[in-house]
Amino acid sequence: MKKETVILVVLMAALIAFAAGRWSNSSAPQGPQAEPASIAAGGEGAATGGSLFPATLPVHGAENALVTIFEVSDFQCPFCSRVGPTMKQVLEEYPKDVRVVWINHPLPFHDRAKPAATAAMAAHRQGKFWEMHDKLFGNQQDLTDENFRKWAKELGLDLAKFDADLKDASIGQLIDKQFAAGEAVGAQGTPAFFINGKLLSGAQPYENFKKEIDEALAAAKTLAAGGKSGLALVEAAAAERDKEVGAKVIAYFVKGEAPAAQAAVAAPEAALPPDAAELWKVPVDAKKDAIKGDSDKALVTIVEFSDFQCPFCSRGAATVTEVEKAYGDKVRIVFKHTPLPFHDKAKPASMAAIAAGRQGKFWEFYDKCFANQQQLSEENFVAWAKDLGLKADKFDADRKSPEVNAQIEEDQALGQSVGVRGTPAFVINGHKLVGAQPLPMFKLLIDQEIKKAEDSGKKGAAYYDEVIAKGKVFSELGDTAQDIDVEGLPFKGPKKAPVTIVEFSDFQCPFCSRIAEPVQGAMAKYEGKVKVVFAHFPLGFHQNARPAAAAAQEAWEQGGEAMFWKLHDALFANQRELSDEKIDALAKEAGVNMEKFAAAKAAKKYDALFDKIQAMGNKIGVEGTPTVFINGRKYEPATGYSTEGLATTIGKLLAKQ
Repeated sequence: MKKETVILVVLMAALIAFAAGRWSNSSAPQGPQAEPASIAAGGEGAATGGSLFPATLPVHGAENALVTIFEVSDFQCPFCSRVGPTMKQVLEEYPKDVRVVWINHPLPFHDRAKPAATAAMAAHRQGKFWEMHDKLFGNQQDLTDENFRKWAKELGLDLAKFDADLKDASIGQLIDKQFAAGEAVGAQGTPAFFINGKLLSGAQPYENFKKEIDEALAAAKTLAAGGKSGLALVEAAAAERDKEVGAKVIAYFVKGEAPAAQAAVAAPEAALPPDAAELWKVPVDAKKDAIKGDSDKALVTIVEFSDFQCPFCSRGAATVTEVEKAYGDKVRIVFKHTPLPFHDKAKPASMAAIAAGRQGKFWEFYDKCFANQQQLSEENFVAWAKDLGLKADKFDADRKSPEVNAQIEEDQALGQSVGVRGTPAFVINGHKLVGAQPLPMFKLLIDQEIKKAEDSGKKGAAYYDEVIAKGKVFSELGDTAQDIDVEGLPFKGPKKAPVTIVEFSDFQCPFCSRIAEPVQGAMAKYEGKVKVVFAHFPLGFHQNARPAAAAAQEAWEQGGEAMFWKLHDALFANQRELSDEKIDALAKEAGVNMEKFAAAKAAKKYDALFDKIQAMGNKIGVEGTPTVFINGRKYEPATGYSTEGLATTIGKLLAKQ
């Protein structure tokens, strides 16, 4: 599938920020919340099958396998996580015949995909790739810098080395090289699998993998019988299955040869992420913002939302420097402070940088922070201020002032208003580019905007203000209220409350368990004015989700609100242990009459209800779990579910009534 087609599919799918359609398993609802089965199975050291391949390639499976599967994948892609159980089954069914080789392919519109790939490769350097792989896919909506370090610690990694490797440019270069290689052999979406050189695209069911593996295995056995072995057998087997593509797979993935042409930038419009097609309103305040470049001559304004403690922001800053060198006066850079809450040194660094800016030294202090990212301390802030010749008293007073703190909060609010969910994020003449993207990606968007400016005959800050005037701000609630039938579904709160929250949820989904607290917090703030409805949406690839939903619905039928929510909480608290026996035990503890429940299960009493809810959900845009609607409008918070965010949205709705 060409990238133009991918972008078209993305737009048609409405709000799915990744390629869809043929990459999904048609037996399951589409959505980003799959918790993959682990394929670590003993870790990197257990039968890794890696002696034929470069040390940079994570390999899992049999040492002498006749079938090699190159898995081209993206840690933020839901379809990649969905195929996890299938790959686990492949390795279990072919323990002596199959090896899996991981190839990073972080799609540019997944802002946390490349950082996650970097973390995985840093773990690989300490022999823990597959263990980190499982952590990343098991927590796909929480791919934060903080969690990368947390999981590294849980895996027993040397954190100092892990941190250093996260910043090692060679890992980023390797990932970029793998991405280009993947595209050159036809993997222009994820996941993609090359089974002895032949492409199988998407999160296909096990039966499709089995068919291809059996064909590949038969051909490879013939080659082995003829005397082929080792890497020569791998090459011959790939060429046997697909002469042209198979040869490229080995050349690019194994031998590290570069593709003859940079296919990734052959069609600029196709290479840009969907976010870049939208225009956002990001105003620049010449009195407060740190600005580098000529505001009278610039054709392009790049607004950088960044965090001084974020390692990927450091990488993004280096790319911005390259942009400045390449474009000179045609670009100006504007910095917006976005210190993430889990980076304890980020906000103090921002406050110090603003204080330095009040003495004309912001960008010099900016360079100090990013060059010494592991040494962001009070002592160093003072030392760097002295190095830059700042007046110490003024520097100290400014960085502790309420005005500086307010400026940071204003920048954070602005970021949220344009959907900035992580750092770094860049808005280029109103068009968003998320993550530490490579220079070619910046150039695609900048060149596009330069042409527009030159065609208009305008330039400078006035031109930028004119461009963004029609830009949008982020709306957490959809424009259209959907008709949601909640008859017979469990709920809490007044039946005719002015605000109704409908929560499409799955008891086996780890992300669903995390929204209970913010929902409860928001309800408490507006006691008596909010009703919460639980809409069962058990995903097809969670085998215990539907039995758990049946138990919960039976609790509602038997004991109403009190019994349902008691069992609801118990199911989420034990969601990693949801066997049939465990579900029954939890139901019994909640007070469910087990004889009646057994009869309900035997009669498949709730299947029709669940099927109706899923059909309704698919119709109104439920693409995964959890999905929340407030008064019929889809709720999509820019920075994730929180009590404060929900309460603010509810407050606005109540104020309009």
